[in-house]
Amino acid sequence: MLTSLNEIEMTVWKAARGAGLSWGLAEEMAQAARWLADRGFAWAEPMVACLAAVESCAGRLPVPVLCEGAWVPPAGAAAMSPALAGPLLSDLACEVAPDAPFRLRRVAQPLLILPFAARAAADLGRDFILAWDGASYSCLRSELRAAARTEPPPAVADVSLSAGQGTIPDLVRTIAGGARHAVVPEAAEAALERWVHRTYVPASAESRLAGAGAGLTDND
Repeated sequence: MLTSLNEIEMTVWKAARGAGLSWGLAEEMAQAARWLADRGFAWAEPMVACLAAVESCAGRLPVPVLCEGAWVPPAGAAAMSPALAGPLLSDLACEVAPDAPFRLRRVAQPLLILPFAARAAADLGRDFILAWDGASYSCLRSELRAAARTEPPPAVADVSLSAGQGTIPDLVRTIAGGARHAVVPEAAEAALERWVHRTYVPASAESRLAGAGAGLTDND
């Protein structure tokens, strides 16, 4: 089983590449998985769902469009991939004003964009509230507070990023990093490994002559 944060990050990066994401987006999702695992979030199933959607469209993700002040999936797309929604949020968080929240409509697996909001808060030195129906996260410059009211997170949700600390509902808890182990469910790990195997180069005479494996003769 995957247990260390390094293993999680590397496995998700390879799996994302195997599912069809570009190098840059694969790296973004791997870092998001590590961030969530480090804070005890159940990241694996949402990530598998995200990569399955990537695979279904051969990596050609529907690009969000701006419509009436909110970013939405293009016509014909059921939801916005977090692999695009997260980086989009990171890029545009600097434009969020107290009276102008950043809005994303119909985001798939919204939990996966939480690391992007937290990173924006740290990078910009600002406080943000990331919220969707059932959860509210206060992304402070050096701290994360949560008031999630439903578990697990929804498969699709409208998401908003607001400036400032705002009003956090009851049941607030502070979430800190520092996890040393993060157990991944077997079914999710198997799905990730299936995508990872796609990144391996098939053995050939040329690769063995170049020094891969035991060469052309293997007496073990």
